[in-house]
Amino acid sequence: MKIKLIAVDLDGTLLNSKKEVSPKTLKALKRARAHGIYVVPLSGRPLPGVLKVFEPFAFKADENFAICYNGGLVQRMDGQILHSSALTPENVDHLIALKRPGIMGPYLMNTEDFYVPKGASKFGVSFVAKARNMGVKVMEDGVDYQIIKGEFVSLPSLMKKFRAALPPAADKEFTISASGGQCLEFNTYGTTKGNALTYLLDYLDIPQKEAMVFGDNNNDLSDFSLPDVFKVAMGNAIPEIKQRADYITASNNQDGIAKAVEQLVDMED
Repeated sequence: MKIKLIAVDLDGTLLNSKKEVSPKTLKALKRARAHGIYVVPLSGRPLPGVLKVFEPFAFKADENFAICYNGGLVQRMDGQILHSSALTPENVDHLIALKRPGIMGPYLMNTEDFYVPKGASKFGVSFVAKARNMGVKVMEDGVDYQIIKGEFVSLPSLMKKFRAALPPAADKEFTISASGGQCLEFNTYGTTKGNALTYLLDYLDIPQKEAMVFGDNNNDLSDFSLPDVFKVAMGNAIPEIKQRADYITASNNQDGIAKAVEQLVDMED
């Protein structure tokens, strides 16, 4: 199969349960890049967190790309922004108003830092921000921080109730996606991984039929809805992802990406 771009979700897809890229997956994707195939992270994480994961790949930052914040940012790995979908200050105010007891957040993120609303605690977000190479700051009144994504976090049972209780207006104002059962992520309405991937393919002049995407969870549904992209579900993927897939590979703990790339992608040495 002729492929020019491979897009990979991170958690549950590229990363195994130890939050590591397996040696076989690393080797397969580095080989693909050496053959001129773009390897693009497709993630809800910010760029600093993506770059931390991609350190073993040793990609040249100005020649490679990342889709971050569930499509809120399309960037070169050197930080140059190609496309951005920022929340408005009104959007941010509405997110803050959704806060409920027992639910941590909203945690609000721009290209550089995590933010918490004035008067809110940093508890619960500091360790997440540190893991993504970002700081945590308290928002001041009257400042537009160019927030790209907001999120709420709690126990899966509480998040399920929180999601069910959101007002209908929230689904008209935001694209709301789940990352596992413990987190709900909020982007501007219409901002999705799928739309961002479409933008990047157009930017690189790559037809959808020459792109491959790997995913496992709810926030991958938009890219698994692109008609001509070849969609590979991980063996550990949710049923909705597997139903949309062109191919189901092994799980993230069984080198699923490596197995699919080696079997499906044409790479003549």
